Amino acid sequence: MARAAINIVGQTGALFDITSLGGSDVESYRADVGVYCVKGTKGMVPFPPADQGWGYSLHPSETTAQVEIIFEGDLLTVSVSMDGQPYDLKTMITLHILVPDLPPEVIPDRPPITAGPLESAQAEILRLRAVADYAVAPLQDAVDVEEATEGDVALLKSWKKYRVALNRVPDQEQFPDVIEWPTPPA
Repeated sequence: MARAAINIVGQTGALFDITSLGGSDVESYRADVGVYCVKGTKGMVPFPPADQGWGYSLHPSETTAQVEIIFEGDLLTVSVSMDGQPYDLKTMITLHILVPDLPPEVIPDRPPITAGPLESAQAEILRLRAVADYAVAPLQDAVDVEEATEGDVALLKSWKKYRVALNRVPDQEQFPDVIEWPTPPA
C-alpha cells in the first residue's frame, strides 16, 4: 500500500487533486451537508505527526470544525460539524489515505483543473502542505524514537519552517493574485 493525500472541495465534495506515490483512482462526492464520501481508498493513515490522530487537515480558518471518519467496506465517510450542526467546509479538507501500489511504468493522466485565483491558490497551498507533511513524517519518526542523525534534525527543521511559510502565504499583501511561494528544502 502507498500513501496519498487528497484535497476535497468543501461545498461540492469534488476531488480537487491528489498527491500520491501509488494509485490515484480515487473519487469523492458530497452525500449531504457536511458529509463527504470517498471511494478507491484502503482507509486512512495517521496525519503527521502520528500523535495528532486520523489523517486529515483543515484550512486554518476552519480548525474548530469537528471531523468524524468512518471506513466501512470500500467507502470512507467523513462527517464535518460546527457547533454541533452539520457543516459544509468553505475551503477544503486534506485526507491522508492508503491507496494501492502503482506499478512504476504507469503514470496516470491528470484532467485539467479550472478554478479561480483564490481556489487555485488554496488548492496549491494544500497540495504543497501535503507534500511537506509526507516529508516530515519519517523525519519526525526518527526524532521521536531517538534515531535521527544531525542531518535528519536539520532537514526536519527546514521542512517545518517551509510548512509555516506555506501557512502564511494567504497573509501576503497581494494574495491570491500575486504569490511569493516559499522554496521547499532541497
